[in-house]
Amino acid sequence: MASGQFFDPLTLLRVAPLVTSTASLVIASDSHVFLSSLVSLKQQRQKVNEIAPRYFEAFFWKALPHIFISYGLSIAFGVTNSYSRPYAASRAWYVAGSVLALAHFAFVPKIMWKVKDAIDAKEDANGAGAEAIQGWLNVHYVRMALADIPAWTCFLVATLKALKSI
Repeated sequence: MASGQFFDPLTLLRVAPLVTSTASLVIASDSHVFLSSLVSLKQQRQKVNEIAPRYFEAFFWKALPHIFISYGLSIAFGVTNSYSRPYAASRAWYVAGSVLALAHFAFVPKIMWKVKDAIDAKEDANGAGAEAIQGWLNVHYVRMALADIPAWTCFLVATLKALKSI
């Protein structure tokens, strides 16, 4: 088994950032699907405003550990790959993917106030729960476009370049 004929740990290391970055994109996409579906219910806006603050609060706190784990692993695996083969064609791509995965957290100062608004919104028919969640989604879309999708793309290119040389 140690010969790598059945299982090659080096190949797993090369692919790991792409896998964890894919998990991050799935979480981001799910957030979009679940929350945008909730706020799009125009006919039920009063009911949505009543439940949105508590729904968002539960959703946010349950998703947060998954976000830290998936992005943390993406960054760690990307950095490990970039240092393990300093002259490889994939190195710059692993570095770029890691930097972009880290850039996800650069949006915290902008998004933390949207989270607070969504959680603190009044739980009544005339509250601003849906509007607050839409504000969070607007920042979320920009973050996905500027950090998450480019990080995944860099890890894809890095993986393809790294596996080409194996």
